[in-house]
Formats: sequence, structure tokens, C-alpha cells
Amino acid sequence: MKIITGATLVHPDGRQTDSTLLIEGNRIRSISQEVPGSLLLNQENVEVFSGSGCYLTPGLIELHFNGALGCNLNQTSIREVQTLLTQLPAFGITSVVFTVITGALTDMVAAVHTLEEVIHHKTPFHCRPLGLHMEGPFINPAFRGTHPQADVRPATPDDLNILLSPHTKMITLAPEVGNNLDFIRELSQRGIQVSIGHSNATHAQVMQAFQQGANSVTHLYNAMRPFHHREPGIMAAALCDDNVFVQFISDGAHVHPAAIQMILKSKPQNRILLTSDASPLAGLSDGSRGNFSQQTVTVRGNQVINQEGGLAGSGKLVNDCLKNLVNWQLCDFGSAVQMASLNLARFLNEDSIGKLEPGCLADMVLWNKDTLEVETTFINGEVAYQRNASVARSA
Repeated sequence: MKIITGATLVHPDGRQTDSTLLIEGNRIRSISQEVPGSLLLNQENVEVFSGSGCYLTPGLIELHFNGALGCNLNQTSIREVQTLLTQLPAFGITSVVFTVITGALTDMVAAVHTLEEVIHHKTPFHCRPLGLHMEGPFINPAFRGTHPQADVRPATPDDLNILLSPHTKMITLAPEVGNNLDFIRELSQRGIQVSIGHSNATHAQVMQAFQQGANSVTHLYNAMRPFHHREPGIMAAALCDDNVFVQFISDGAHVHPAAIQMILKSKPQNRILLTSDASPLAGLSDGSRGNFSQQTVTVRGNQVINQEGGLAGSGKLVNDCLKNLVNWQLCDFGSAVQMASLNLARFLNEDSIGKLEPGCLADMVLWNKDTLEVETTFINGEVAYQRNASVARSA
């Protein structure tokens, strides 16, 4: 049993309360204003963590995640991914959806099999793998971004049967390409979230995709038809439909803060998803080089650039994207956390994470109030990362 005392619990509605949180096993047992007296009398099996000077929030969720710290999820091994899962809690990340991007079908299938093995053999105190996001190959070549053009293709029943796996959570596609629109209803009925992205769809085509069951837009603004007042395309359709989730990247390279402000002012807060689109070089230093999407990519300041001079995913993880929203004064810390935790959990139909309530899994983060740096990360009620070992003590 564990107790976290003296932390300021941050609620999604913006409230902040000084709370004591009791963890029993891998779940939250209770939240109160003081330490239960019965536990103070019997401290033999109780570990106490001081949260003084810290915010306490749910753990962050990476939805659009191509890898990080040198690990490329399209070309990796089980051991490399497992190592990465031990590193992500240092960034406050407790759950992740693995993204597999466009490539040769045989290579994509191999990546899916590797990542499925990681999910099947997940370790309790690693970052929690929730499933897979297939970003491509069923996209528009005109808006492929860093995806290799030779491998972009319309969807077919055979391709979907080959690529989709038991843990496929989301697929990004362009509804206007080939017969992609015809597959949306079937995919959504199978419990797969269909997100529009890398697309040249018109406003009418997007609305039709929403009617078929698509319910999200991947990295709004990026890799899609630009807004025009006579053909407003994806952007207007997504911003004006309160039932649709919009994903955006606030790494400081992909989207201007003013464009993010448009999202925050247009959408209900519970329909906004903060994502990083982390590249395999995310978290590495300026000048770092590696391979992504069949090209050499390089970290240049706040960007990851491919050989064509375009953005190749992000050099940041979702914790930095969250801090940017706060530092740019676009929203408060609690709202940013909601977009990076609770909203994502609901989008993924994960009921036991993304919130701090009795009965939920004890995936949570203590943040330094002054710097918003991660002090301690808990996964399944166990310490997965601790910046300062003196924070915890055995009672």
C-alpha cells in the first residue's frame, strides 16, 4: 500500500485540491484531505511519498507515436521497444499507442507482428502499450508528408486483412482515395477509430466520411488540403462538428500558436487531443541523425528534417507539447493535462486510465510546480521513474 501526501491534485475542470491519495495494489483506493488515521497506526506495509510542491495528475498518453530516443517503431526489435517503454515514464508518459507508418506491406506487417508481441508480453511497470495506430498506407500521395510515395496506395480488403491486428486502435486514411470511404463504416464497427489525415478531401467528402463513422482528424492543419473560404475542406468540417475529435501537435514546429488558439476556441475541450507525432529522434539532442520513413532524418533545433527538407515527425514528446501550451498561455495546466490524458483515454475507450478516481489504475505523475518537470511517475501503483530518490520513504 502507498500514500501520496501533500500534492495538489489537478482536476480536468481546472480545480486544484491539496489531497492525500491512497494506492492499494495497482489501483487508487481513495482520495481524501488527510492521511487515514488507521494507516498511521499500522505503518508496517505502507510506503509514503511526499508530494509537497508538486502537482499530481494522471499519466500522459501518447496517441501518435512513431518512436523516440533512437527507436524506430517501423524497424525495431522486441527488446528495443521494451527498453523504450522503460524510458518513457521519465517524460510522464504512462501509456502509448504505437504508430506504424507507410512502407512496403511486408515491412509494415513485420512491424505489426513485433509490436503485437510487445503488447502481448507487456511488463507491469513499463509504459503501458495500448495498441496500434496504422498511419497509412491508405493516404493521398499529394499530402504524403514524409511517407514514401512508392508505398502509398488505396485500401483493399486484402490489404486491410493483412495489416489490421487484434490491437489496432486507430487508422489514419484519406477518404477521397480509391474506395477508402467504403471501408470506414466496417472499420468503425470493428471498434477501430477512423481518423482523416494526409488527405485532399473536400468539405463534402469529409462530411460523408463522418457520416460513415470517421470521428477524428489526424494532426489538424498538417498534411491536408489548405482552408479556402469557397472550399473549406477538412479544417472547417472538423472544427465545426462538436462530435469529432481533433488531434494537433504543439511542438513549436508543426503549428503556430495562433492556429492552436483557433482549435481551443472552436472545439469543446473534451474533443481536443494533444499529440506529439514523435519521430524516432524525439528526445535526442540537436544534430542527431537516424533513419525514418526510408530516409536519413536530422534534428535541427526544434525540428526533425528529412532529406527533402520537410518535417519528419516531431523532435518532442507529449510532455513538452503540454508545457508549450502552458508557456504560450493558451490554456491552464489542468486543461493541457486533460487533452493529453483523459480525452485520449475516452477516445480510445480506456475506462481505467486518464483520470484520478477510486478504482482507476494508479498511473499518475508528480510534477514540479515551478518547472513542470516530472518528479515521479507511477504505473500500476509502482514507481516507474523517480528524479529524486529522496522523495519516497518507507513508513
